[in-house]
Amino acid sequence: MSVLTVRAVTFDLWNTLLVSAPGAVEVRSRFWRQVIRDRGLDIDDDLLHATLSMLPARFDDEWRAGRQYGPTRALEECFAAFGDRAASADRDVLEVAFDAASYELAVAPVDDAAAVLTIVADAGLVVGIISDTSLATGRHLRTYLDRHDILRHVTSAAFSDEVGVYKPDPAIFEAAMAGLDIDDPSTVVHVGDLRRTDVAGARALGMATVRFRGVVDDDGPGDEADHVIGRLADLPGRLGLG
Repeated sequence: MSVLTVRAVTFDLWNTLLVSAPGAVEVRSRFWRQVIRDRGLDIDDDLLHATLSMLPARFDDEWRAGRQYGPTRALEECFAAFGDRAASADRDVLEVAFDAASYELAVAPVDDAAAVLTIVADAGLVVGIISDTSLATGRHLRTYLDRHDILRHVTSAAFSDEVGVYKPDPAIFEAAMAGLDIDDPSTVVHVGDLRRTDVAGARALGMATVRFRGVVDDDGPGDEADHVIGRLADLPGRLGLG
């Protein structure tokens, strides 16, 4: 790839720029347990844990099927499990607590993420993010990107909960390009960790592709990317930035 032909670089978020440690169920349980105590709800720890523990698998099933599954659907299913143990007013408070919990997850940056985005942006390339979201939405994820000094380099972000589709649907890649004011996908390089979503989606639109295997080395079905890197620090060299 030559920097002369590249105008923009888009990045996946999870396992490319940020990583999330296990424990989201416990964080949400802690927030909801406080509401349950404060409001005297008849929801014991077993029911609470079982209800919140089903959400990761529910998301994974729907994500793989290309059906949007975020907080709205997750809360509907949780409240159905609680039945008449939570009245409408209780559900409103639980919804606020669920949202607040998504700002308290254990999220860390991938090594060299901020430094690499600085190099890319300083070279005059525009930077975008193309990310599927689950129970933490684009609104939450922007706070984590900002916290780890990544967001300041990002011109535009296309999050699935805001666009309405998951990768590899072309609409989310097109939304990112529109946000970056890029018309020609051949001038965009997309960096992500998954063949099915990142590589396939970007390539179908005509983007160059880089698979980052430093966190998750995807060995699933699908074509390989144009380039594979084990460290984000290797990306500037692949882009011809020195």
